[in-house]
Amino acid sequence: MEIHVEKYGIIHYYAQCKNCGWDAAIFANASSTQGIRNLIRKHIKETGHSVHLESTSATRYSKQKQ
Repeated sequence: MEIHVEKYGIIHYYAQCKNCGWDAAIFANASSTQGIRNLIRKHIKETGHSVHLESTSATRYSKQKQ
């Protein structure tokens, strides 16, 4: 039995402030991640807090059709 592997790459980004609980998420697309980065910069400038940014990738495994 062959296993088919399909990689989707990064599917979304999640930003979270560890100081105050602020967060933001955006689904990734082929264009850019500038939207989430702008939100992060805005929060840091307004509060002085540190923000963590996570990116999530996805991979699908399935049985190869014969």
